[in-house]
Amino acid sequence: MLPLWTSLLVLCAAGVLAQNDTVVEPRIVGGTRAREGQFPHQISLRRRGSHTCGGSIISKDYVVTAAHCVKQGNNVAPANQLEIQAGSLLLSSGGVRVPVATVTVHPSYQGNGHDVAVLRLRNSLTFNSNIAAIKLATEDPPNDANVDISGWGAISQRGPLSNSLLYVQVKALSRETCQKSYLRQLPETTMCLLHPKDKGACYGDSGGPATYQGKLVGVASFVIGGCGRSAPDGYERVSKLRNWIAEKASV
Repeated sequence: MLPLWTSLLVLCAAGVLAQNDTVVEPRIVGGTRAREGQFPHQISLRRRGSHTCGGSIISKDYVVTAAHCVKQGNNVAPANQLEIQAGSLLLSSGGVRVPVATVTVHPSYQGNGHDVAVLRLRNSLTFNSNIAAIKLATEDPPNDANVDISGWGAISQRGPLSNSLLYVQVKALSRETCQKSYLRQLPETTMCLLHPKDKGACYGDSGGPATYQGKLVGVASFVIGGCGRSAPDGYERVSKLRNWIAEKASV
């Protein structure tokens, strides 16, 4: 798969990639506006000033996002083209902007699974009620658990980005059910989060957080078939990638 903020192959319900389809990057469809301080770990990742993806603060000096947000083919985005916005519910204003110093992509990322990257910030963040780190989960959420996903992504398949941070609750789906019903070739590092029609992740939400009981359990990777379909979204499992993330971010 290609990065979610560009043209991607769409995953068919049977789990087979169709040659002429397009995979889409997540944004929040059918979401609710977030409250001040509700998701203080959420950041907007900017490239040349424009929002491309979400991400999560994991320490004063590091954020985690999706690998496809910063890597296309063999090319990794130069750090000097990237910055984050933290501490604002609005995409267009507020909070703080901090340049990225270094970009580290998981060495096993080849477009399918291991879709995570760690970014070191040039300047340390100052934590407050709207800017804070989130802990990395050591376990996946239980099957059928309510999980929060959030982001500024598109509000429909062909819709605009949301200027307000939105969130929606989704359900953790067992790997067995996801493989049987939706995605035959489910990477070991990926979980499925199920939502009703006209809800879920979409363009611009890639790299953003999935949280359960105050911990980061997932990183937005892909949607199946299109935004807002009654099918799961793919999120990278922090439980499986935690050791690598913690090592690179010194947390």
